[in-house]
Amino acid sequence: MTSHATVGAEEARLPRLSPDEATGGVKTLFDAFMKQRGNVPNLFRVAAHRPPIVETLFAHLQAVTGPGTVSTRLKELLAMRVSHLNDCGYCLASHTTIARKLGASDADVQAVERGDYAGFEPGWAAALRWADAVTPTRGDASDALFADLSAHWSAEQIVEITAVITLFNHFNRFAEALRIPVTR
Repeated sequence: MTSHATVGAEEARLPRLSPDEATGGVKTLFDAFMKQRGNVPNLFRVAAHRPPIVETLFAHLQAVTGPGTVSTRLKELLAMRVSHLNDCGYCLASHTTIARKLGASDADVQAVERGDYAGFEPGWAAALRWADAVTPTRGDASDALFADLSAHWSAEQIVEITAVITLFNHFNRFAEALRIPVTR
């Protein structure tokens, strides 16, 4: 499988709105990205063609990946794992960078890529295995896998973990379908 997200801008299916073109709520969220990351991710620059959609995508991203009851570093590792499974170069590049900023080591990044969770504490390994099970299916992961996840995480945390996994399945498909190039 070849990831389309690594193609040049000339092959992108839709143009990206520049921060200078943004107005209203879109400008507000572009400004928030500039403050948080120093850039506006291309996925959001493309989604900005439909302001109500980009605004809700941004709000959902903040709610799911922001501070909560699960480590933000684990959330980024989950985003990476989903992106590996879906071969989404766009999301993988972005969330590997963020995971590293949050303290993920080279060994962590390589283990997530390989799907080898032996070096992670048991709760994190269970969450990563949950991503492996939920991503290629309709979400019909086994009861045994859910029991393992439940042994380490509360209901609130399982919602948070599953929200990260399913959100990045959505973002992966959006980025790949529209051939959004990696944000530089």
